[in-house]
Amino acid sequence: MTQINYKKDLLDQIDWLREQDYELYYAIGDDITWCIDKQPIAYDVDKVVEYLEQLRDRFNKKDFAIRGIIEKAIEKVKVGYVDKQTNK
Repeated sequence: MTQINYKKDLLDQIDWLREQDYELYYAIGDDITWCIDKQPIAYDVDKVVEYLEQLRDRFNKKDFAIRGIIEKAIEKVKVGYVDKQTNK
């Protein structure tokens, strides 16, 4: 589910408020949208790395440039995970 769906779901939950207090509904809606936009998108690092490794393995050794790009992507995913874990 994307962040957009979360926004819509949460705004749908307070839809009843629009009828009662239009200004409050939009103020809360803006706060919900702001809070969701500030959240990082979560993903399973191991699954992403596994997928990228499978993708890399589809190319033979002659395709070293493509394999190198995929290796860099794997490193970035792993480093990003470590940075988030250590708060660096």
